[in-house]
Amino acid sequence: METVSIEKMTYGIDSLSHIDGKVVFVPYAAPGDKAEIEIVEEKTDYLRAELKKILEESPDRRESPCPNFPECGGCHWLHLYPEAQRREKEDILNFILKPLNPAQVYPMEPLPITHYRNKMELKIAFDGDKVILGNYKYRSHDVVQLKGCIVQCKDNLAMLEKLEEFANISENRPLLEKTETIMVRTLPPQQHCVFYLKEAPTEDELKTLHAFFDENESLSRLETQSNLGNHQTLLREKPLFNFMKKNWRISTGSFFQNNIEGAEAILHTLLSIYHSLPHKGKFIDLYCGCGTQTFLLENLFDEVFGVECNQASFQDAIAFQKTRSNSKIKFICRKAETIFNSPITKGVIAALHLNPPRTGLSQRVLKGLTGIKPKVITYLSCNPTTFRRDAKYIRSLGYKLDRIYSFDLFPGTFHMETLSLFIRG
Repeated sequence: METVSIEKMTYGIDSLSHIDGKVVFVPYAAPGDKAEIEIVEEKTDYLRAELKKILEESPDRRESPCPNFPECGGCHWLHLYPEAQRREKEDILNFILKPLNPAQVYPMEPLPITHYRNKMELKIAFDGDKVILGNYKYRSHDVVQLKGCIVQCKDNLAMLEKLEEFANISENRPLLEKTETIMVRTLPPQQHCVFYLKEAPTEDELKTLHAFFDENESLSRLETQSNLGNHQTLLREKPLFNFMKKNWRISTGSFFQNNIEGAEAILHTLLSIYHSLPHKGKFIDLYCGCGTQTFLLENLFDEVFGVECNQASFQDAIAFQKTRSNSKIKFICRKAETIFNSPITKGVIAALHLNPPRTGLSQRVLKGLTGIKPKVITYLSCNPTTFRRDAKYIRSLGYKLDRIYSFDLFPGTFHMETLSLFIRG
């Protein structure tokens, strides 16, 4: 056993301390804790430990408001007060971004800390006759129930109760045994549910799911899928999801931010950035998803292109465009890497917006940027470490990192969202 003083949080589940000058990572400790720990892993340049006892409690520490924490792996920092979480995230972000020398880093925008998450992905386990639906425990495939979850929206939690009841009917056991994951997403008044199966369902199992759909009026869509394709799609007519005063079709396979209020905050900030910039030339939205930001910005530019390789998101963007008689956006369903040295990137590019996955930009996209030289680049990132890597390259092309906005989109976790502006010259 070792006694340590916890110094700060890291970008991850762990806090950080030192033993004889060597870094030690401790999950579920809080900055300011004096703690008794047990070393469980020794590496050349760091140690990993388990928290055994709090000897002196940090003022940042609280009792978790969620009964599932820390067993459930969905949240990481619920033992910290919300203001302490944001402070630690800001410190982490400033540390990560320091080599980039940004002109301005704005304070992190706080967002609702409970019931903000609109998407739920349920793992499945069996305990005798009982079927358990929930999240994987941290660094494990053990499934922890979600009852009492404080981050899932209330409509998702209501559907969780219905699904648990359905899963624990003995006749439905064979269907649950072949189910990999159940996804529920609520974008009011739409609520979608997808059963992802390991193998094709039987006709009786499809009838059972049809009966479940009929019994639950909150569902607007229920799909049954496996690696063989879509086996059944059930629909109930409901109004479309209203976001930013517009009605959107968001399909089950489309990307949409898990935090609706957070998505609004980001897009309002993006609008404010572009309203203050010159607009003569093309606007290219790479990884445009369903086109929410593309449509909000299209009237500011001469030509607008939205590029998205996900077929469901692309089709949702086209569906929304058909409701707008004057839309001039040209949506293209292809990988971002393929647009360079094509007609899309010829001529004057006023602005390029990037919203890549957590892995960031591929080497092919980064190299493609060298030949197009947009006047400004905006970059929405959910991973500050891959953003730093990409931003270093963008700066090497002659861009200044002018400002960075950050959003506490996922309270209770170490995750954050950043929106950055690069200006050429």
